[in-house]
Amino acid sequence: MKAGHVVPIVVSAALPGCGHIAAGRPIKGLLLFFLFGFAVDGYFYAQAQSILPPDPAALSPTAIRCAALAAGAVLWLFAIADTTAIALRRRRSEARADEATAHIRRALVAYLRSDYPAAVQALQLALRIHPSDPDALYHLGLVYSVSGQLRKARRALRRCARHDRDGKWHHDAAHLLQVVRDAASPTPPAKPQKEPQGETNA
Repeated sequence: MKAGHVVPIVVSAALPGCGHIAAGRPIKGLLLFFLFGFAVDGYFYAQAQSILPPDPAALSPTAIRCAALAAGAVLWLFAIADTTAIALRRRRSEARADEATAHIRRALVAYLRSDYPAAVQALQLALRIHPSDPDALYHLGLVYSVSGQLRKARRALRRCARHDRDGKWHHDAAHLLQVVRDAASPTPPAKPQKEPQGETNA
């Protein structure tokens, strides 16, 4: 695992809740932190109560101490297990992102070799991992347009524009979409102009 994956687990082992905050889950982290703090307070309250004169209406210090220790242990174990699960999910997501990027690179190599079926296949594999990946959608539209599949090219480029939240392919996709539209509906040839009447050839 990367250091960014391991740090939240280590921090959770030291203080439950802080690891979730480090992992980008602040609400859950604060909740765990305060619950663990209440468990620690309960333990010290039981320790103090065992020194003070006994109160018949209060719970026994032993019961409070056991409940506080049990709650603290459960919260501690949950914090470690949950941050470990978050780290594993992020690791799998990054691995799949790397796999999708490798598919796109193979598609570009195939495109440069004019092997358009192989390029389409590689891009479709990338889109199986991330169906809304604007990089894969733009290049799929490009390959479709070059190979003459204009309807599929328009569909891919529209999806690219819809999912390109960062605007990386905004201008390129719009330009290519216009080129595809022009190719799909060519302008009719201009009619030959009639020679003015009354003129004679020299």
